[in-house]
Amino acid sequence: MSIEKVEQLINLMKTNDISYMKYKEEQFQVELDLNSHNSEVVQQPKETTKQNTNEESEPKSINAEIIGTFYLQDEETLSNPLVNIGDKVNKGQVVGYIESMKVLNEITSDEDGVIEEIHIDHGEPVEYGQTIFTLK
Repeated sequence: MSIEKVEQLINLMKTNDISYMKYKEEQFQVELDLNSHNSEVVQQPKETTKQNTNEESEPKSINAEIIGTFYLQDEETLSNPLVNIGDKVNKGQVVGYIESMKVLNEITSDEDGVIEEIHIDHGEPVEYGQTIFTLK
């Protein structure tokens, strides 16, 4: 990712009054926080595997990493959702999308599990950190 692309993202954030976002492109992910006192751009490493496997019975959640509009498939009209309640999902599987700044961003599962609850309806706005799915 070039510095020009990062500058474009920062300008888009300022234009749209967005203070925080994560942007992901193939093998690269960048986190931008305009409210931070730290002036550097940080590349986010992939989340490491969890050490506590005894907590499998506790519900796990999949949260929004950016703000935007949540979709259960890559079309506005819901006809064939990627997942439904009761579906088994695997780590890394695409379970939905968040549209932000005219870009569809994939939501992937961080862990294996079964969809217990879908907290956001297809086509509804979602905030950063908001729980979208609960896994069991």
